[in-house]
Amino acid sequence: MCCGRSKLQASIPSHQLPTRAPSALSGNPIRWNAARFEYIGKTALTVVSPLTGKKYRFRAPGEQLEVDVRDQSWMTFVPNLRRTT
Repeated sequence: MCCGRSKLQASIPSHQLPTRAPSALSGNPIRWNAARFEYIGKTALTVVSPLTGKKYRFRAPGEQLEVDVRDQSWMTFVPNLRRTT
């Protein structure tokens, strides 16, 4: 009967399996290639990612927000947003 683990996992004692990084446990994700976007419109803007479901709220012109790495590619096509880093 199989327990659902791969053969490699089954052959390694559980105390020797790799654990998550401390930042992942604390709820602070590691930001690889993080980018910031600046709103250059005239009022305010709320963007909801179709990929991650995250809501990005730009409250005023000139406001910058850090964007999830998974959302960066489609955020470049949102009108009145400019990538700053």
